[in-house]
Amino acid sequence: MPAVNPTRLRFQIEGLLSFFEVPEEFHSRLRDFFNISANHTLKFGEFSPTKPLIPMYHLPDPVIRQLQFDIVPRIKSNPPAALALADELWQDNYFEIAQLAIFILGHTPIEDPQTISQRLEQWLTPGMDQTLSSYLFSEGTIGLQSKYPEEWESFIQKYLQQDDPKLINFGLLGLTEGLKTSSFGNLPAIFRLISPFLRELKPETIRAMENLLNILAQTSPHETVFFLKQALSLANDLPLTKRLVKAIVPSFPPTLQDDLKSALNK
Repeated sequence: MPAVNPTRLRFQIEGLLSFFEVPEEFHSRLRDFFNISANHTLKFGEFSPTKPLIPMYHLPDPVIRQLQFDIVPRIKSNPPAALALADELWQDNYFEIAQLAIFILGHTPIEDPQTISQRLEQWLTPGMDQTLSSYLFSEGTIGLQSKYPEEWESFIQKYLQQDDPKLINFGLLGLTEGLKTSSFGNLPAIFRLISPFLRELKPETIRAMENLLNILAQTSPHETVFFLKQALSLANDLPLTKRLVKAIVPSFPPTLQDDLKSALNK
């Protein structure tokens, strides 16, 4: 695709947004717009380390950025229409259209937190594309995390209380993405929520737990080391826990690495 013409792009998006309150028509015109804007020669790996497993348009970054920028005022001025549009777009099979649905959900002003949490529960499924689920937790929950942290914690806890490891991993992913956005910084709540899983670690949840602990090590290293040392003091018969802690030692500053290694050797 040739270089994006900013003036033409703004004109195209302005025409598209005129149908903001007509979800089905917006959806149809969005497909046409994305088909025209698609870069069929671009490979996903050229700009992201994680490739979705669902169909993509391979849109240039300026197209996505400009559309998101221009749609926000519409979202803020008409939240009911925004939610109706998000519901419509979420039915699409293409990554970028589902991505826009998530963006709309995360930026819609809400008075009732269940408006968002109920949609999150409906949209999240065990077989969901991993890249999309990560984006759902990072972008689609922005309003919930910042305005209703208690509802956010309750939402995450629902997944952590499930028996299915895939659903538990959603809870751990939610905490991980929440930390990345810096909207949810209640460390005592995070440690309390994950403590049982660290004591009874299962092979199916190790990767998700490792990702979360790596982020905790970067954002709150001292508090995380203290938490892990407490867990290790109870982990004499928990080899998976010790193996996990050993794997994340390099994520900490050198002085804290020595402290954690000492706890591992006790």
